[in-house]
Amino acid sequence: MSAKLKGFIVILSIGVLIYFVSSANTSVAEDTENKCSGKFASAVVSVEARVVVVEPEVLEEIIGDSDDRSLDSVRLEKIMRAVSEEEAEIVSSVKLSMKNDTKAEIETEGNEQESVKNFADEVTEREHREIQVSFRATSHIIAVEKIEVSFDFKEILSESNTSSTSEVEEEGEGIMKFEMSSTVVLQPGRPRIVGATMKDEAMFLIMGADI
Repeated sequence: MSAKLKGFIVILSIGVLIYFVSSANTSVAEDTENKCSGKFASAVVSVEARVVVVEPEVLEEIIGDSDDRSLDSVRLEKIMRAVSEEEAEIVSSVKLSMKNDTKAEIETEGNEQESVKNFADEVTEREHREIQVSFRATSHIIAVEKIEVSFDFKEILSESNTSSTSEVEEEGEGIMKFEMSSTVVLQPGRPRIVGATMKDEAMFLIMGADI
């Protein structure tokens, strides 16, 4: 047998081996996914989305001396610590439940009004807030510890403030919009920050999922 023919046979054998190994890996992956789909066919997935608003001065404290000063560098535990210390606020929270590989949606609207009177200065302050949230999500359980969630989230936060005395009345108002569409992989029971934006205040979208 010539050297050229031997070399050709060796190359051909390697090629066939690579093909079968690749095919075997693909088959195993597909088989695993099919087993997961069958196992969780009737499973119910709950997905929760919350928006946390953080004032600029609090955000500065959270970021600290970090070299990366982007919103992407902010850690969830620091945001939640600020919430527990009433230095940040959860302005909206919505939750969806759906069967695996199905879609669910919710739309909510809420109003809050607060009035405070300062008798010493004879000033009355009124604050009115309106929040509209639209949340759509589709879940797909990849494995026991992985849930893929595709979502569309939209929040409109409107605030108006009125400060009045017996002679003067001043008004102020603002509108903040937060929209995001994406696909993320979540671990059950382990929420994470999936989006953030910064205008007058920082707004963080925190999402968690459970089976």
